[in-house]
Amino acid sequence: MDRARRRKFGQNFLDAPTAELIAGDLPAAPGESILEIGPGHGALTEHLLRRGNPLTAVEIDHECVEFLKNKFVGVLDFSVVNADILDFDMDAWIAGHGKPWLTGNLPYNVSTAIVAKLMPLLRKTRGFMGMVQFEVAERFCALPGTSSYGSLSVWVSARAQGRILRKIGPEHFTPRPNVDSATVLLTPLADPLEAPAAFYDFVRAGFSQKRKRLANSLSGTIEKTKVLAALERLGLSENTRAEELSPQRFLDLYKIMQE
Repeated sequence: MDRARRRKFGQNFLDAPTAELIAGDLPAAPGESILEIGPGHGALTEHLLRRGNPLTAVEIDHECVEFLKNKFVGVLDFSVVNADILDFDMDAWIAGHGKPWLTGNLPYNVSTAIVAKLMPLLRKTRGFMGMVQFEVAERFCALPGTSSYGSLSVWVSARAQGRILRKIGPEHFTPRPNVDSATVLLTPLADPLEAPAAFYDFVRAGFSQKRKRLANSLSGTIEKTKVLAALERLGLSENTRAEELSPQRFLDLYKIMQE
């Protein structure tokens, strides 16, 4: 495959030993369906199929799709869909496969967009286990008060328990990326945070100027005195910054602002 195609689709292919380790990290029970995102040349697919679970692979690159069909011809309970995962009807697929697992070596250039799409659907699944850039994995799993905590952390932790499973160096990929990667496990919460879409716009605004006080970050869209009054009602200091608030605390603040 030429370099232009790899750049276009953000493809970095795993070596076989690492793929085997990652496939072993997926806690899928026998019979549970798996959706693999971006299988590429099937390094991870091969080891997932050895587990005997029904597997659907969604791949954007038609050359990879043909390669996978030839590589795994005759394999039972395996299908390949040639589609962009961001356009793929994941909700409909999940509905037809019980409580499936989602997995994949996500392309760096769209990994956050993919996870943003699947998070509202996560409660209908067993969870997601996949590979992303290490810094992105840190943001998925970050706790309030840490340097990696941001709006993406709130988006994920409102619906899932995140855990980094293993850090993976660039030497395990072709072509070799300039960053470390990590596998992350996102397990759906039994009681996810119920919040409207506008809440997450509010959170993003709160983190828009991360080093500034929350009242200043939100002042572009909300009157500063109103923010300060809401913080006071919650027993929070006027110097409170966005990275200090848990998802629930953010939601409490948002609800007061809507009164």
